[in-house]
Amino acid sequence: MKKIHFAVSALFGLACLSAHAYENTVRAGFINVQVHSESPDFTSNGPAFLTPQPAGLVVQNANTLALGYSRRINDHFELDFVAGIPPEHEVVGRGALAPYGVISKVKQRAPTLFVNYSFGKPTDSWRPFVGLGLNYTQFFDAKSTAIGNIATGGPTKIDLKDSIGLAGQMGVKYQFNERWSVTGTIAAAKVKTDMTATTGSIERKTTIDFRPVVYCVALGYSF
Repeated sequence: MKKIHFAVSALFGLACLSAHAYENTVRAGFINVQVHSESPDFTSNGPAFLTPQPAGLVVQNANTLALGYSRRINDHFELDFVAGIPPEHEVVGRGALAPYGVISKVKQRAPTLFVNYSFGKPTDSWRPFVGLGLNYTQFFDAKSTAIGNIATGGPTKIDLKDSIGLAGQMGVKYQFNERWSVTGTIAAAKVKTDMTATTGSIERKTTIDFRPVVYCVALGYSF
């Protein structure tokens, strides 16, 4: 009887060890970036009639591929790095610029590092979690469209400053087996940038608060 009890205990211990064996998970999936941008009207160093008021912009939503990596710390905490293929956002005019439609385009890379807390036990198939972290957003390949150049009075160079801000997420992970899982998340971050559009000697400036809400579904593999 003691031998049977020992064997059962050993098997149970191995099962628990197996559940904790994989410390790393890589993920790939789909991201939808919902932008709720706000920005004041442009200010200009040139004559007022060259920048009619109100004149602003609105950043559009974008989709892209998600990439992620998480490292288990213990039964409840993990480090979670989230990135993706840089999406391109179309930017449309507001106010006096609205009739021109898409006046510029810009790409952004936004790696984010979270510390997640997972509820339940490591052996649970479903584990909801919440996370808090830091986002870094870099804007690049910003360009004025042909219609944008007409709206601004000539070829226009666009510059957007990088952004660093707090981020938060909540989600749920479903574990198919020891290695494979699927994760769904909703995340938000503080993304704010100063924008300068230069047309000849005229500079037009504004500050864009992107207020993004990011939806992601990704397939994970643990090792």
